[in-house]
Amino acid sequence: MPLWSAGLQNRPMAKEGGIRGNRVRRRDVVQVVGKSRAGGAALVAAAVVLSGCGAGDGKGTTTAPTSATEQPGNPWDLPLEQRLALFDPCAEIPIDAIEHGIGRPAEQVRGYERHRPGDRMACNWRTDDAELTILTTWKSPEDYLADRELTVVNTREELNGRVGMRLVDAIGDPDRWCLHLLFTERGAVWIQVHLNNFDKEFDGQRVPNACAVMDQVSEPLMEHLPEGDFH
Repeated sequence: MPLWSAGLQNRPMAKEGGIRGNRVRRRDVVQVVGKSRAGGAALVAAAVVLSGCGAGDGKGTTTAPTSATEQPGNPWDLPLEQRLALFDPCAEIPIDAIEHGIGRPAEQVRGYERHRPGDRMACNWRTDDAELTILTTWKSPEDYLADRELTVVNTREELNGRVGMRLVDAIGDPDRWCLHLLFTERGAVWIQVHLNNFDKEFDGQRVPNACAVMDQVSEPLMEHLPEGDFH
């Protein structure tokens, strides 16, 4: 089942810019542990993905200045309407970069696209082994740290030369999905890898968890992601 399917079938779209009142238990550094807790893991992961879709307050439409260099300092300190347009993963990441990272041809799951400028932009691709979800919002680091469905592994995790926040599922199966957040000049970029099989196989090999393949999956994407690590 695709990561978003439970949330799309069973609930509205995550309160249009909220995080459904969830809170996070913060841990600066924790080990990615826990054995596969199969029943309902995909359902929980789906709800978590949809909660991540909410922008900070869901109000207004973001407009894009001509260039980021015209806005000095941290763009996250600007009013929402003065920030750059949210990054659009469906339009701005080529499919060959997705397939290079996943290691095989991938299907873009059109039913899980979200195109709401100023609120959330999201895209999802899948293979037999894994799913890759990339979305952007203006949801802040503090919002993610306050979400009880997420466990923070490291608030300063490096991913292919970029520093962001590493998280796993706090309620479902932490081994089968891994989330990395980059707080860029064009929003918080959510990169999520979910392993589709319970044996945790990826590209023909057993892996300890989804985070073990995050570097490989995300490496071809980096040149297409917006600049700036404001975190």
